[in-house]
Amino acid sequence: MEPKELTLLDLLTHLRRRGRGILWLALGAGVLVYGASLLLPPRYESRALARLDLQPPPSVEASTGQAQTHLASLVGALQVAGMEWRFPDGERVGRLARLEWKDGDQTLSFRVAGSTPKAAQERAAWLLGESERYLREKIWEVYRSLAQAELAKAKENLEALRKGLEATPPKAFSAGGSALAPYLEAQGVSPPVARAQDPAATYLALTRAELSSQIAQLQARVDILERLVREDGALERFLVVSVLVPPTLPEKPLSPRPLAYGVLAALGAFLLGLLWVLLAATLGEETPSRPFRGGGGGPEEGG
Repeated sequence: MEPKELTLLDLLTHLRRRGRGILWLALGAGVLVYGASLLLPPRYESRALARLDLQPPPSVEASTGQAQTHLASLVGALQVAGMEWRFPDGERVGRLARLEWKDGDQTLSFRVAGSTPKAAQERAAWLLGESERYLREKIWEVYRSLAQAELAKAKENLEALRKGLEATPPKAFSAGGSALAPYLEAQGVSPPVARAQDPAATYLALTRAELSSQIAQLQARVDILERLVREDGALERFLVVSVLVPPTLPEKPLSPRPLAYGVLAALGAFLLGLLWVLLAATLGEETPSRPFRGGGGGPEEGG
């Protein structure tokens, strides 16, 4: 007794012998999964898309790149903190919602699930509003701290300029002349001042005028920063939220999909049946070998 070498014809024979059973198995699995999926609760998904534009913070050194960096970090904080929120009906946001941020086009997309189309749409609208409120509060906190730091720096510089102005005498007397002008120019004094009738007085007057101009600019800057810090919500206008796609009302459920589930179950059962036939034909079938027929010495056939 020795195992028989398995050929393609043998496989086709086994498949033809058990093919009807495999088909019935696949059909039964598909129908069973199809019927079971009909009992599952439906799940609808509402989508929304918003574009976020953040202006640079109220700082002298502000830039658009800094604003985008602030916005990306705040959206990242929103994605982490928002997952712990709860919808008005008590469901946790992390189980039913998904937020995706695209830094290239500055868009934030929302995908929110619900048991009915209306529930999904209402949850998406609520999450959109709460996300905007969260971002505005955080941007106000960040920009307010930046404005306070800039305000403190501006006040310090303003005080230094005022002390410098007080230390500069309003008048000075010196004997100017053509012989003194080259020496003053060599010391870095501008030619109009060096060649003036009274170079010291002219230089002091220009210095006081420059200090007074810087003081006026810084005072205006201080006034603006104090107003931004003092007024609640004054910094919120730096964020512009444009709703590109309002929360949609889904027409078809996202899940379950009975037909797709049934087809996949039937296909899986059919493949398992084929694998079973292949294993049965390979491991379970043995046939006796044919007797050896030599010349003249073999057993006689007779009856």
